[in-house]
Amino acid sequence: MANGIFAIPIKRLEPAVNEQLELFESSVPVALRDSLQQFIFGKENAPVRQAFECVLARQAIASPLILYGASGTGKSALSHTLIAQWFQRYPDQKTLHTTGSDFARMHARAVYTNSINEFRQKFLGVSLLIIDDLQILKTRAAAQQMLCNIIDHYQDNDHMLVACLPELPTSLSDMEDRLISRLMGGLQIKLHPPGNDAREIIVDQLAEQHGVDLDHSARDSLIKPDRGINDHIDTVPKIRQALIRLRSEVALAAQDICEDDVKALLDRQNAPVRPDVKAIVAAASKHLNIRLNDIKSASRRQYVVRARGIAVYLCRQFTQATFEDLGHYLGRRDHSTIMHAYKKTALLLDKDISVRLAVNEITEKLAQKYDLE
Repeated sequence: MANGIFAIPIKRLEPAVNEQLELFESSVPVALRDSLQQFIFGKENAPVRQAFECVLARQAIASPLILYGASGTGKSALSHTLIAQWFQRYPDQKTLHTTGSDFARMHARAVYTNSINEFRQKFLGVSLLIIDDLQILKTRAAAQQMLCNIIDHYQDNDHMLVACLPELPTSLSDMEDRLISRLMGGLQIKLHPPGNDAREIIVDQLAEQHGVDLDHSARDSLIKPDRGINDHIDTVPKIRQALIRLRSEVALAAQDICEDDVKALLDRQNAPVRPDVKAIVAAASKHLNIRLNDIKSASRRQYVVRARGIAVYLCRQFTQATFEDLGHYLGRRDHSTIMHAYKKTALLLDKDISVRLAVNEITEKLAQKYDLE
């Protein structure tokens, strides 16, 4: 397993989403300006660029290629760039960039409409398949089995699968062993936040791009780890956000941004924040792969009801919202309905391991962003 490289775009990288998801049309997207040259690669983590160049050159590289790392480290941006570069080099070959959620949804639709053979043939005819957020499939056994078949076909026919995940497949719960073994049979590359050399270039380019004037000490505080400041601003989205906020806060003062301004911003960002109802319901929706509108709807489908109950339970645990408040947010339901959902979920925690696991995993994700104490 190779340790990977952090890469991040400074400019627009991909064609429009609707262009990328025209899966099997013969037309070629226009204005393909994507290039690996638009990424800033830390010199200490060269393998990811080498792997991408091998994929684009169709040289021998183990498939599937797994890109994994924390949010903001560049997985999605890199995958979009790879698909665009493939379009440029091999315009006559079919490619697909999709997500785990869309793959599961298309598979379920194919099963429902008895068109599973057509679904399979469309994916088997793709030379390069990229699936972002593949972890969404972890509770979809049938979709996982289909992906196993696709991977087997790709390996036999020299096609390439690239999958993006927040962590290694072996660390994901509810992912079936047969799929894990196939995913781990290729090359796994971890994406890291930028090192010092990359951060220096990123800070300078983003500051220029957003019209932010930094004095020497403020610039160093965003770059050098020995000052103990940039541990909290470790990815490009966070650096960009910090620079924009700093620019806004000192605009009226008409002066350069100093190190004290950076420290003050970090103090505010690091202050404990409690999650609200909206954040908790959104986290449950994302984790369970159920649309927010479905959770708020009148649907009585079992998986929707269970997701709604989990959201209600977590909201009661970590917010001061009343049953009336939650009922109003979740589709203007009566407070007694919400109370019933809460009590039922509380009982299921002792009886249903899947509910308990979902509650624990969502809580862990919330704890990474909020103060739950």
